[in-house]
Amino acid sequence: MKLRFSSIVGWTCAILVAAFNIFAGIMKFTPIAPGSEAEVMMQKIGVTPSFNHALGILELLIVVLFLVPRTSTVGFVLMVGYLAGALATNLTHGFSHMEALPIYILFVLLTISAYFRNPELLSRLRNKTA
Repeated sequence: MKLRFSSIVGWTCAILVAAFNIFAGIMKFTPIAPGSEAEVMMQKIGVTPSFNHALGILELLIVVLFLVPRTSTVGFVLMVGYLAGALATNLTHGFSHMEALPIYILFVLLTISAYFRNPELLSRLRNKTA
């Protein structure tokens, strides 16, 4: 029963993280209307449309690595790095912690997912074998 519960919790959190990142990755390919709030935000953080497309491809690739069980550990590490970069960019360009709240929530879900889906990460932190 414990194995089933941990599997459900791990995959639920992983799917929520993946869904958010897939949505964000796809939105990086949609055209931005001139003068819109999205354009103002992109100018504020200094992201050009061509760079935005590259970020979208990277984000979707990381999601695929994160969801495939065999590469989920690598995907987790890359996802942490990507989200940390997004959080650092937001906070250093004048966004408040409340505006960055979705990223904090993603970090919590990502950590819960890794705890249940990748027990080898925790065992490596404790210097034990998986």
